Amino acid sequence: MPVLSRVALLLGVVILLVAAFLLAKNVIDINQLHAVANANRSRDFPSPVNQVLLMTGLALLGGFFTGLGLGLPRRSRAAA
Repeated sequence: MPVLSRVALLLGVVILLVAAFLLAKNVIDINQLHAVANANRSRDFPSPVNQVLLMTGLALLGGFFTGLGLGLPRRSRAAA
């Protein structure tokens, strides 16, 4: 099983790196769209970048704690 756990860890790290790249790309695209949308307006409207970053951070934190909860042993060895 150590091989399977290392493969899962490697896969998880690769997925996190791809997700970080896509997040950065999406933030740049949102900033460009926001600039174009505000170009012909008399007043500004809020940028959705902060909401996207908050959502991503919460999803990452939730995934971390879920993985931590699943990975930890159910009982300590001394209690068993």
